[in-house]
Amino acid sequence: MTTNAFIFSWDHLGIESIVPITQYEDWDKVQLMEVLKGNGQKKNPLNQLVHALTLRARFNSQRHYEIYAIDCDLELDQEFWQERWEADPQWCADLVRKKGHMIHSDRANADRIKIV
Repeated sequence: MTTNAFIFSWDHLGIESIVPITQYEDWDKVQLMEVLKGNGQKKNPLNQLVHALTLRARFNSQRHYEIYAIDCDLELDQEFWQERWEADPQWCADLVRKKGHMIHSDRANADRIKIV
């Protein structure tokens, strides 16, 4: 059970997406109830979101995308994260890498950089 979950997507230019995802946690349970009531089933938007972010990262590998999911305390809302990413992007990236769950990483490492 998540408290305040987000998906972060960033590349070498900075943060690109901060998406709150806690509202999708019970999606399958709600959809099961809708099907039992005779209503149609809707696909979980979170699946499409993760797929789109990952696809973008794979097609733009030169930008070294990283995509992570992380669960935070309630006071760390979307506004907090936007301000923190603007103020100190390296701190945010390091924290999310340490505490989050990696979905995709094409992080540029010194050992992968070719010096000509």
